[in-house]
Amino acid sequence: MWLGVITGARYIYCVVPSSGTGLAVCVPALDGGPVQPICHEDIAALTHACAPEPYRGSETEVCEWIAAHNAVVEEAWKSAETVLPMTFDVIVRADSRHSAEANVAGWLEEHHDALRSRLRYLRGRVEVGVQILRDAEPLSASETPGAGSGRVRPRGHAYFTRHQLRREQRERLEQEAEAEFRRHYEMLASMVGAVQVNRRRAVPGKMTVVDLSLLADKAGVRRVGDYLDRVRRVAGAEVRFTGPWPPYSFASTFGSPGMQQSSQEPCQ
Repeated sequence: MWLGVITGARYIYCVVPSSGTGLAVCVPALDGGPVQPICHEDIAALTHACAPEPYRGSETEVCEWIAAHNAVVEEAWKSAETVLPMTFDVIVRADSRHSAEANVAGWLEEHHDALRSRLRYLRGRVEVGVQILRDAEPLSASETPGAGSGRVRPRGHAYFTRHQLRREQRERLEQEAEAEFRRHYEMLASMVGAVQVNRRRAVPGKMTVVDLSLLADKAGVRRVGDYLDRVRRVAGAEVRFTGPWPPYSFASTFGSPGMQQSSQEPCQ
């Protein structure tokens, strides 16, 4: 139950057009209270009143807050068909001259043209994630120094040779993965509106060849799906195709005095 908070700041979920159904968000704010729009001309920020400090809690609490944040953004996105989502814990504070609400409105006014243009560009587009992985190749018995030769090498020589073989194998796999990445990147980039290259996350027993976020319209999503179906049929390739989501990775940053954002990155 929402009991209210001592306010002095505004938590921002996203920016949407101020006309239409984008402001009709029925899900509660992450603290259980109401989600409130702050408008400037034809755009609006969806916010709730909050204390002027970042949200801090246990990992479970933070993950619940992030889920509530995403629920607000997704409902606004589905209603308005375009949204500029903020990441978790973006807070605008009051200052000595202006309330938090006035600072949010001032930020909307300062960046109005860029925000409106970005909303128009993102209309009808979604974010999807693509990962392509291959089995990591362990050093096989046939590559072990002295295997099958009937000769016993000195222990130091065997260790050095094994280390050298592993290094050469790793370099070969990295070169092959880089060539494959470029091939997939060029194909996927030709099908969508924008691409973000993500840090390749470690997966036990696998080599992550591709880790991309893509911004695509419906036709682009179909083209990507068809391409990935072909990739799946290649021996050793595992494909992960996720989404669609609001375009978190493609909502350009528009700075503002008084805006504070937590560096906390839970639930990864």
